[in-house]
Amino acid sequence: MVRSVESVVIRRPPEEVFAYVADLRNEPNWHVDVESVDPATDPVPAVGKTYPLHFKPFMGKTEGTVTALDVTQGERLVYRAELAGLHPLVTYTVESAPEGTRFTRSVEMPPGGLALLMAPAMAFMVPRRNKVFVRNLKNLLER
Repeated sequence: MVRSVESVVIRRPPEEVFAYVADLRNEPNWHVDVESVDPATDPVPAVGKTYPLHFKPFMGKTEGTVTALDVTQGERLVYRAELAGLHPLVTYTVESAPEGTRFTRSVEMPPGGLALLMAPAMAFMVPRRNKVFVRNLKNLLER
């Protein structure tokens, strides 16, 4: 299992951070591996609904989906992604902190098939990329 958990404190109120990360249309602004999300996407995901997205080419693919598994308004979002045969579970958690908001992005990815051969590289790359995405969000929201 490939796992990564990254947190940052963002100097913004929790409700603003949650509203921003819940809206998948904002994802390409901070999650730089996502190129675009359909502009008709719901501003807050609906549990059980699957949303298409385009990501940077990976294993010859550029189209994928995320399905909302849990949406706890103002606190937590859980998605199951389908990206080039990978199925990561991605969780966003928003908590009040003395300086503003603690945002945590967790990724759990069971490698299977050909991805099993790439597991050592993914164990290195997933945490590295996760750290970049979380820092991007912080920098963007603190402008």
